[in-house]
Amino acid sequence: MACGSKRVTIQLVDEDAGAGAEGPKLFRGQRFEAIRAACLDAGILFRDPYFPAGPDALGYDQLGPDSEKAKGVEWMRPHEFCAEPQFICEDMSRTDVCQGKLGNCWFLAAAASLTLYPRLLYRVVPPGQGFQDGYAGVFHFQLWQFGHWVDVVVDDRLPVREGKLMFVHSEQRNEFWAPLLEKAYSKLHGSYEVMRGGHMNEAFVDFTGGVGEVLYLRRDTPGLFSALRHALAKESLVGATALSDRGEYCTEVGLVRGHAYSVTGTHKMSLGFNKVRLLRLRNPWGRVEWSGAWSDSCPRWDAIPGDWRDALMVKKEDGEFWMELQDFLQHFNTVQICSLSPEVLGPSPAGGGWHIHTFQGRWMRGFNSGGSQPGAGTFWTNPQFRLTLLEPDDCDEEEEQGPWGGWGAAGARSPARGGHIPRCTVLLSLIQRNQRRLRAQGLTYLTVGFHVFQIPEELLGLWDSPRSRELLPGLLRADRSPFCARRDVSRRCRLRPGHYLVVPSAARAGDEADFTLRIFSERRHTAVEIDDVISADLQVLMVPHVLLELGLEQLFLELAGEEEELSAPQLQVLLSIALEPGRAHTRTPAEIGLRTCEQLLQCFGGGKSLALPHFQQLWGRLLEWQATFDKFDEDASGTMNSYELRLALKAAGFHLNNQLTQVLTSRYRDSRLRVDFERFVSCAARLTCIFRHCSQHLDGGEGVICLTHRQWMEVATFS
Repeated sequence: MACGSKRVTIQLVDEDAGAGAEGPKLFRGQRFEAIRAACLDAGILFRDPYFPAGPDALGYDQLGPDSEKAKGVEWMRPHEFCAEPQFICEDMSRTDVCQGKLGNCWFLAAAASLTLYPRLLYRVVPPGQGFQDGYAGVFHFQLWQFGHWVDVVVDDRLPVREGKLMFVHSEQRNEFWAPLLEKAYSKLHGSYEVMRGGHMNEAFVDFTGGVGEVLYLRRDTPGLFSALRHALAKESLVGATALSDRGEYCTEVGLVRGHAYSVTGTHKMSLGFNKVRLLRLRNPWGRVEWSGAWSDSCPRWDAIPGDWRDALMVKKEDGEFWMELQDFLQHFNTVQICSLSPEVLGPSPAGGGWHIHTFQGRWMRGFNSGGSQPGAGTFWTNPQFRLTLLEPDDCDEEEEQGPWGGWGAAGARSPARGGHIPRCTVLLSLIQRNQRRLRAQGLTYLTVGFHVFQIPEELLGLWDSPRSRELLPGLLRADRSPFCARRDVSRRCRLRPGHYLVVPSAARAGDEADFTLRIFSERRHTAVEIDDVISADLQVLMVPHVLLELGLEQLFLELAGEEEELSAPQLQVLLSIALEPGRAHTRTPAEIGLRTCEQLLQCFGGGKSLALPHFQQLWGRLLEWQATFDKFDEDASGTMNSYELRLALKAAGFHLNNQLTQVLTSRYRDSRLRVDFERFVSCAARLTCIFRHCSQHLDGGEGVICLTHRQWMEVATFS
């Protein structure tokens, strides 16, 4: 902002990437190579202090310390209950992942799918680990978490009962990469028990950094076979779930309702005049298979050539089976597909490069958790992101169909197929961060989603102004995601080139959670968070001078005595009299506490006492703050809610970004989310000090000062 704007503006700049920007982050700061070297030097086996083998690692309820399932559990290293343990036996395959006594089929089905693609698997399970040379009882795995990869170290003490692993195990009983991966995932989220129940896409995304989508199936879902075939060819991870209204149970045809299956292959062939489309699925239990048409023992296999049977690897009771597409549609209600992210796929074939934006945010009660109804008064407080789509897709018919055969994320047909209206395909992904860890506290995933609104060209110029949020109710909605109680909610949108506003929200106003919003496109786009600039009107920083009423000046002199300066306790007495209702044109009692008086002394007096000229300046500013407070205290209750605090600070001349507003809201509201006059004064005084401090670095006291995000938060939150 130019100096002629009569404003002091703080511009935030990114820090240099610095050392350690490349590569995964270290969970709990533990570095695998350093730990292994130290243990080998000391001749000891690693014992993880951050995830100690014991009751807390197992769980808190059904696996809690006093639970029946936790009785008789021993924590043992593989060589203590298995002869010649191996990290990997020959190679890793989907039969390495067999479910134990933990309801985490969603995780294990995803892990089984991961084994189909060694390139992806070795990112999660780094090679060079084992129980022979260099063994020190320590292993590590890499998992994607909300925008970056995390390296998780574990020791190899595993929960064992009656000499057998309690949880995941391999078909080859001396292979341990899968149980150790399960332990790393449990450590990342707090315990084994938090892994009970989930959706495959959650693990798919954590294994790849990709984007999970859900296809809701109908019996006549067109294009599904081609979509699955295309997805598997692109190394997407695919799973399917059979809906159940009463938990997991086995049906007469060998399928488990409410259970997660991996989709591991497709095959199309002609038998006479009939075309047969088969899907290969796997039950992570490693047993209990489909017994209908094309099951392992079905006589239909005898009708095809022997080399076909050998190629399709029909086996007995390994948990894997083939079934025809129509049978699949009859018994399964959702397909979950995880498309690999640009960082995994590398450059796009067209050579234009991938475009991705990632934003981290938080919904906070009383600040920016405004609910999901655009007509509600608080909806405008939700976080907002402006998306500009510049280049439409090619009009090639094959590309128009897309990888899902014309199907969007929620199973609805894509609009304008074959039409002449140019469209841009963009994939939006909303993730709730860290919610699974909170299960031990009785919390679960919120119902979340997002709306997409179109911004007309005539309003675009106003969008970075303080009026931007006031314009929201008049916008036309262009698309929306489903609102689901899942960690990941995604939607593939086809929009005209132009400007859009993406508004992620929790379904209920006041729900709190951290979130990550990702925006993907192969064509060029821009995306920014709508975030008020950090600035203060220059008038706010200028020292006001007002003439005191004679009685107020005499009271000051009496309290100040011979020193002619007020201490904080004396200032508190003076303000308690001066701010009595009616005297300072205030509607309600306004008491100022001792700590706030000390803050006012620092802000206006620069020390521990206040002379008369400084008190004149303070009194002038207090009258302005009182008028602003009364304006937004519409019900004359003596308090504002935290939504009104944001508006009052803007009216007082402070234009703040979301991050600082959130910090201030948390600090100055009470347990009922209310802000009284003293809290408002304290907040305004702090902001005055912040901007005065920053303006000292500017020639003439106005203009732009650049700070890194770290420097800004240090300045903005100083005590």
